[in-house]
Amino acid sequence: MKAAIVNTRLITLQGDGLGIIDDGVVSFSEGKIDFVGKEREFNKDNVDRIIDGENHVTMPGLVNAHTHTGPTLLRGGAQDVPEIEWMNKAIGPLANHLKSEDLVLGSKLGVIEGLRSGITTFGEYTSDVGMLIKNVYQPFGVRVAATEIINEVISKKEKLEPKELYKLDGEKGKKALDKTEKLFSRYRDGELVEVMYGPQALDMVSEETLNEVKGRAKGKKAKIHMHVAQGERERLQIQGRYGKETSTVKVLKHLDMLDEQLLAVHCHDTTDEEKELMTENDVDMIGCPSSIAMIDGIVPPVSEFLRSGGTVGLGTDQAPGQGTHNMFREMRTISILTKTKYSDPTQLPPWKTIKLGCLGGAEVLDMDDKIGSLEVGKAADIITIDLSKVNLIPSVSDPFHNFIPNLVYSSTGFEVDNVIINGRFVLEDNEFLYIDDKKVIEEAQERGEYIFKDAAENWGKSGCYLVDIARKGLI
Repeated sequence: MKAAIVNTRLITLQGDGLGIIDDGVVSFSEGKIDFVGKEREFNKDNVDRIIDGENHVTMPGLVNAHTHTGPTLLRGGAQDVPEIEWMNKAIGPLANHLKSEDLVLGSKLGVIEGLRSGITTFGEYTSDVGMLIKNVYQPFGVRVAATEIINEVISKKEKLEPKELYKLDGEKGKKALDKTEKLFSRYRDGELVEVMYGPQALDMVSEETLNEVKGRAKGKKAKIHMHVAQGERERLQIQGRYGKETSTVKVLKHLDMLDEQLLAVHCHDTTDEEKELMTENDVDMIGCPSSIAMIDGIVPPVSEFLRSGGTVGLGTDQAPGQGTHNMFREMRTISILTKTKYSDPTQLPPWKTIKLGCLGGAEVLDMDDKIGSLEVGKAADIITIDLSKVNLIPSVSDPFHNFIPNLVYSSTGFEVDNVIINGRFVLEDNEFLYIDDKKVIEEAQERGEYIFKDAAENWGKSGCYLVDIARKGLI
């Protein structure tokens, strides 16, 4: 079927700016875009379906370049704690009570939320990611850049003090590598699935395993998707293992891993010199502004990487940290935080942050030949946004397009009313076509209540800052 969205305002992301076209049309057939341009230039002959885009913006689907959707059932369980406690004392005691079916249900909930707010590609990063591909992404018809986490830590981290070094098990790493290789084999020619290597962080894998990952990734010309320099906890582990004068970036440089294959997530515990070293060596970066602001109280160095000529995408990370899987929220957050950080309201304006949320994410995932902009020949991953919603009124195009700042600063994301992935409608007129979202939400509520109750005793013994807060009745 050939379909076209007509009478719409296009954000194509072609060229240096946003590639805005008033009175625009985008058409697609067989999963690919076959026309982008002015309505007067479009031939409606042989079009099977016309969608009227009046009072709408039509743009590429958003790319959530780094996310852990599985723990979404723990939403609201690990906020407002000291960074040093977040992993071991806050999220750990709750996550230990999740079963594999809870991760699938949490992923369904997170992906539904993301789809509702215009995300068409998810950079899923988790252990046993194949389970989520099989049970969530493929049934939902959603594009995914899938990364199997390679983690060799064998200790129960919530019982460790910050300076106690994690014990590593090389066999655990080999099993994760084997899972990764099976994913590459199974989805090598997959239409909606891309695969990456995923050592979780420098403090969680051995040098031997990192060298193995590096060699395999080079052979496949694949990305190495990795948390890099993500805070005090990691820094203490690296200094304990490699020496007080070293850092994550210095060790990665020594291991010859600072190159175009490395996709570095977070990067906020780095010096200015280290950031420049990374961009000089073509390392791509993903910023997760809401998560890192919530967990670390830090602004991710997105603007610094951009100023150094780096390529940057955005991600939502995980719901227990920052609350949502919503890329409009991420675009707004990084723009406002960066303005505040530099006391400069001109920093990261919407014409830059929108690009980060679409094309930037596609570029860091090495998928910009397929997605990230509205161009003939690319996959038809398209969303429409209803500009008639009260928070987006007025919407004007003369003397300038005020809907550009409004999309970043005023949108909630839920003004998205059509989501098309690979030419197929997933959300149409605000209704999912083949996803039972109401059933997922009902099951998630029921299971979430049980998990929190089941974890209550262990959580209460964790020594987490929030335990005292809860006992005082503040939450």
